[in-house]
Amino acid sequence: MFNYSVKSQSVLLASVLLSGVSFTANANNDVNTVVQQQTKPSHWSGLPLLSDKATERGYELPIPVGVSLFYNNIDADYIAVNDFEVQVDGGLLGFRGPNDYVVPAEDVSITGSDRSVQLKIDAWILPFWNVYALLGYTEGNKDILAKLDNVEGLPCDEACNGVVLPIPINYTAKNYGIGTVLAGQIDPIIGDTPVIVMAVGAIVKANTNTTDSVIKTKIASVRVGQRFDVGTDKLAWFLAFSHQSVDQNVTGDYSFVGTELEPLMEDVKFDIDLAKEETKNMSLSMNYDFGPKNEWNLYAEYGFLNWQHLIIGFGRRF
Repeated sequence: MFNYSVKSQSVLLASVLLSGVSFTANANNDVNTVVQQQTKPSHWSGLPLLSDKATERGYELPIPVGVSLFYNNIDADYIAVNDFEVQVDGGLLGFRGPNDYVVPAEDVSITGSDRSVQLKIDAWILPFWNVYALLGYTEGNKDILAKLDNVEGLPCDEACNGVVLPIPINYTAKNYGIGTVLAGQIDPIIGDTPVIVMAVGAIVKANTNTTDSVIKTKIASVRVGQRFDVGTDKLAWFLAFSHQSVDQNVTGDYSFVGTELEPLMEDVKFDIDLAKEETKNMSLSMNYDFGPKNEWNLYAEYGFLNWQHLIIGFGRRF
């Protein structure tokens, strides 16, 4: 039996979340199975196109339309794309202000964490081509540390060397996106189970509602794996190499009143463009299809190498 299975992920944003869909090809079906495939009624959606050609060749097609819900958690490091612009009011740096300062980008370090829930709706347009839409909600934070050593025009001169301006940013966001998957297979190298190859692409945009910020995420990945029968159920594994770029502009304000930095500054307005420090990553995922028609599925993915992420999902095909 030859099997295709498609799994895709998205982060959002900060992390993008992609999810799984399955395609199974049976090139060695017996006569009764082929007859059942060719005589069963068409799907209510009319998808996938050219399904009659695929079934004539003995391919077992998945249920074309799916809905999935995913939880995603990602921790990553970021860099400042340009210099960090701050406007300080109050305290020594904001005396007779507000006063504007510029922190060089190389003196800014940023860490971030995002947790999101994503709803995905997908459909097989062709037997080898799937498209999907994402709608989600994200809670995240970015911790910015800006050293003042090389800032020009400070009234404290060398006394400010070693001073770090900490700005914690917490936000929530609503995101939406689109993606596509192409699937194929390679004849088995060892054993009789084919190797599944997939190309995945997605674009996701998130608008935050607690800071003036927009997060844009672009994802591309190649996935390789296999799919096995477990009784009447299906179990698949995939190893992925991914490119993920995240761009975020953040503007807002922060108060240092009541902190140890209050004598130096009271209120700070800021503007900075962020990007993910590392754009390449790897992940290992597992998918389990079950039910009378394998219409239910469970999905889990762990990302490693340059950042860590965890995705857990549950879905159904209709």
